[in-house]
Amino acid sequence: MYRSVLAAATTLIMAALPAFATEYPDQKQAEIAKTAKFAGGNTCKMCHSGIHGDWEKTRHTMKARKGPAMGKEFMSNIYSWVQRDWDKHDMHMVLDTKDKTTNYVTVQKYKPEDVGIVVGQVRKQRYAVYYDGAPMDAYLQTTKDGGISWTIDKSQVVKYAGNKDRAGWKFLAVVMKPKDGTFYKEGYGEYYSWQERCIGCHTTGFDVKAWNAAKADFKAGKRADLKEIFVSDIAISCEACHGPGSVHAKSPSKTNIINPAKITNVETRKMVCEQCHTRTAKNINHKGANDLRGYRIGDQYMDHADYVRPAWGKGSRNVSADGKGRRDHQMDMDMRLSETIKGKHSVHAQMACFDCHDSHKIGIGSPSKVLKKSKVETCAACHKGQAEAVLKVLDGRNGWPKYKYGEWGGEGARPAPRSHVFNFDEQGRSYGLKPSQYIWALKKDGDAKKEADWAAIWPWEKAAFEKKGMTVKVGAKPWEM
Repeated sequence: MYRSVLAAATTLIMAALPAFATEYPDQKQAEIAKTAKFAGGNTCKMCHSGIHGDWEKTRHTMKARKGPAMGKEFMSNIYSWVQRDWDKHDMHMVLDTKDKTTNYVTVQKYKPEDVGIVVGQVRKQRYAVYYDGAPMDAYLQTTKDGGISWTIDKSQVVKYAGNKDRAGWKFLAVVMKPKDGTFYKEGYGEYYSWQERCIGCHTTGFDVKAWNAAKADFKAGKRADLKEIFVSDIAISCEACHGPGSVHAKSPSKTNIINPAKITNVETRKMVCEQCHTRTAKNINHKGANDLRGYRIGDQYMDHADYVRPAWGKGSRNVSADGKGRRDHQMDMDMRLSETIKGKHSVHAQMACFDCHDSHKIGIGSPSKVLKKSKVETCAACHKGQAEAVLKVLDGRNGWPKYKYGEWGGEGARPAPRSHVFNFDEQGRSYGLKPSQYIWALKKDGDAKKEADWAAIWPWEKAAFEKKGMTVKVGAKPWEM
């Protein structure tokens, strides 16, 4: 049934996708997207008050907010129950790393008033306080499971020498939840500053060049601190998706700003959302960064970062054995698998997030908080009366054995709605790639007969690895071919 449903839907979905006569954006718009300055969301509000009014209430404004260290009026951005119970928790700052399993955290506990950045509001929340790089008394924080959970040893105090490379807004060793009394008992061990690590996906218009220059000046004693965050908005605002708006604000015209829904190049369309709804292995241009800082509309993913790799046939914390995502931010990898599963020109392989989701009303929409229509209506537009059956594919755990740390094998993945692999197996369960579709690259100077010398890569990376002169094979076990 599932095969027939998906096959029959292909023609229907094609009619639902926008048709394009000419390339969009044109050369002028593309150049503006690359070179213009960010104007800030309040500038957009002057002409687009209705859309701006909706956006101000959305989840895209909640990825980062100012904390009380930026002004007493921002205290309410910290969950109220956390303010009440603050002293009961490990409000120590994570200073730096000692080795792969050990961090330094401050002996000092911080107060709510010290929090300058509050990250998250909907599902979880983290707090960042300012650190100037100075030596401090410290405890050791350790992990036994690869960084999933952290324990602070308070039995002894050690001397931390200080490190100006870590200066900036630094995270406390806690992750809190909105429900009264609930938090991640695993703790938190991120030792990079917020500016170093992840600011690019929590704000709009982060100026990485200005940040790097400021950090160099601070380390050289030419700058007092690194509290400035160099963004146009401390939120995911208009220009994150439409491109920098300084030219458009000066002379409003449809020809000098980008409407993402009209973008003709499939990869460029996808990247509007995938610049953040992803999981990187590393930023290739900025050590320590885990975002695509500096991204502008028209850029390609691999201009900025490497993807977290699959683990074909074995599974890992990040991906199931067949490639489905297991952690936050991995919607892009799920969706991109559609090209291999159903073909490059299949419907889901060509779609972008905003074909179904209403980016202007994320969290406030009706009847769905995230979709343009209800879940059933969204799928029924193409899948008709089979919409409810098709929706089951979004539950990546349904029908599969549970997985946990150290036991990554199997095809189980994230639950609905965060799984985005639009594919069924014969039993109607969410499924990624078959073993015959796994793709591998032979490491430089590697032995093709040794399993350890083959690196699992994503199908869409094939051309890039071949361009590097590396041997690429498709199949379950290329070392046996």
